[in-house]
Amino acid sequence: MKIIPNFELNTIQGVITTDFPDLKIEKITLVDNGWDNVVVEINDNIIFRFPKDNGVNFNTEVQVLNLLQGKISLQIPKIEFLGKLFTYMGYPKIQGSNLTSEIFNSLNSEQKQKLTFDLANFLQEIHGAILPYEAKKIGIEDENLPSYSRSIKLVLPNKISDKSVLDFMETTVKEYEGMTQEKVELVFLYNDLHTENMAFDATAKKLNGVFDFGDIMIGDVNMDFYPLYKFDPYFMKAVAEKYQELTSRKLNLRRMVIYGRINELSDLAELIDQPESTVYKNAVIRIKKWNLEMDLFKQ
Repeated sequence: MKIIPNFELNTIQGVITTDFPDLKIEKITLVDNGWDNVVVEINDNIIFRFPKDNGVNFNTEVQVLNLLQGKISLQIPKIEFLGKLFTYMGYPKIQGSNLTSEIFNSLNSEQKQKLTFDLANFLQEIHGAILPYEAKKIGIEDENLPSYSRSIKLVLPNKISDKSVLDFMETTVKEYEGMTQEKVELVFLYNDLHTENMAFDATAKKLNGVFDFGDIMIGDVNMDFYPLYKFDPYFMKAVAEKYQELTSRKLNLRRMVIYGRINELSDLAELIDQPESTVYKNAVIRIKKWNLEMDLFKQ
């Protein structure tokens, strides 16, 4: 299998039509052109995802999605199309859109509680569906925690002049490196619980499903919560507390905070030469905000 030669919509449509001539394409829409994948929507009801590199992650993700069928209460991608000449997958669209701050703030207390339960239960089911030793057997790797701080220290001090950002980096990296020396419980991680990967029904005010399993890893159970810190730290806290009720596992909110901060610094380092990119700008905004809450959830 190989990557398609380019990601123009005409090329993508031609590849899908060649592989699946019975699929009549009446409409094709670009959904996302991200770091790892190009995503298109066919006829408003089928998602096709094309990886940008031909690593082993794609095949592992396919295997994991098949293993998870019937084990997760929320909808997850159910693969119905696999590329024949090129590497890609297709599955029925999980109806819904990104969970935005505006949508979240419009929810009443009962709706927020349901959303909190659904995400906590999703993580509980994910962590229990595949044990770490089983994950390793199918090619899922351990999260390489030292690589994040290494790349940050290599790049940012030589490229950033803002003292507040550098101070934030130094303090965060120091705490992170100390934290990663501690023994933790390892689990199979979904590892990408950003609100952009949620299909939320804004009319019914409920979460329909979660997609994009391309970042699955084995690692610290607390890592699966940190993307919610970027969205709302107290919502993250609520989901973590509900997860603890469901599983009796002891979580650490401070670890989640530090994972979130180190991830943002890592994004800043990776995009240091692209200061006009949205990811870079958002990283700077978040870091300046987090500078005002350095001790958040510190025990």
